[in-house]
Amino acid sequence: MDDLWSGLALDMLRHRVVTLVGSGGKTTTLYALARRARDAGKTVIVTTTTHIMPHPGIFVTGDGTKEALRSALDRHGIVTLGKMDRTDKMSGTGCIAVCKELSDLVLVEGDGARMHPLKVPAGHEPVIPPESDAVIAVAGLRALDGAIGRVCHRAERVAALLGKTPCDLITEEDIAAILLSPAGGRKGVRGTMAFRCLLNQADTPELQARGARIARNLEQAGVPTRVQHYVEKERGGRCWF
Repeated sequence: MDDLWSGLALDMLRHRVVTLVGSGGKTTTLYALARRARDAGKTVIVTTTTHIMPHPGIFVTGDGTKEALRSALDRHGIVTLGKMDRTDKMSGTGCIAVCKELSDLVLVEGDGARMHPLKVPAGHEPVIPPESDAVIAVAGLRALDGAIGRVCHRAERVAALLGKTPCDLITEEDIAAILLSPAGGRKGVRGTMAFRCLLNQADTPELQARGARIARNLEQAGVPTRVQHYVEKERGGRCWF
């Protein structure tokens, strides 16, 4: 896979805190960005403002003090900052400003989607740190032609935003509308933050073509967009560390 950073028109020197929102591949994308950054010699802190699956190959610490983080970065180069609060996931801890001070890059997962390919956020989400330099909204193309009530997280909000019912099917126009909406993919994105979209799950020629059409609509609206898919061994980022 070519470089995700350049594919999303992101610069590691300018976009030092990147928050991922949406559904359909956030966590895999987060770890792919982290891998590219490490390959470029950057120190990286991975964290979340909600919950995240910890990567088994990355050192995890719940201590967000400067001394502990500096020591962990010196030793490992990349650190996941969070505390286990459920069986399989962790919640964020510490201060994003401190993370930014100590590391070259901070990658943040800003909401959850419970494995659905498409979502509209609830009132309390996403949680985008004000220190964010860029926000990536992710959507899964497997939502296409699926009933809203079946393929979407917070389906009632998706239906309300689109003016549809839970039985209606998701179209290409719907995905673009959700990603561009200030109640959808752009929710909480400040004017100082770069905004990018990633259309994931383009794992067939048909989905690649449909993703390209959606991307053209997003780019016409001024949003750099990448269309891609991850193979099975890449999902969750486990083959990268």
